[in-house]
Amino acid sequence: MPRRYSVPFDNVAITTTADFFEINPAADKPIRFISIDIGQTNRAGDANEDLLRWSIRRFTGATITSGSGGTAPTPVVLSPADAAAGFTAEVTNTTIATTTGTNTLVYASTFNTRVGLLWIPTPDMQVQAVDNSANCILIVRLEEAPGASTTFSGTLIVEEEG
Repeated sequence: MPRRYSVPFDNVAITTTADFFEINPAADKPIRFISIDIGQTNRAGDANEDLLRWSIRRFTGATITSGSGGTAPTPVVLSPADAAAGFTAEVTNTTIATTTGTNTLVYASTFNTRVGLLWIPTPDMQVQAVDNSANCILIVRLEEAPGASTTFSGTLIVEEEG
């Protein structure tokens, strides 16, 4: 039976490209992204808004080097009766993850920092990672640097099987 978890970060200043979320599924526990919500608090007004590219990427195979510069929060169970998550998470890595394997661009879009990013796909459009074996991760990436230091907060909702 699938369980849902939130992976939040709060009040983090970002000045460069970054991995907002890096999710590493546990072996034999497929995951899927249910929603992404990201906003900012310090740059108001027309002169301060940025239109930024973001993506969801799936890294598979070979060597995957995790990003760094962020934090590794414990995923939060949404139902208190559920077990702890099997997957691990990192947020706001300012040195982005890399791979010598396959870097698949699964989803690409833009968002206006003034209004934020809210992505809630229909069930058939949810991005998934089906296996780990230490060779599969999902990433939500800020593809370009904001025009000035921007203080972001965000939450990723993840569903885990198993």
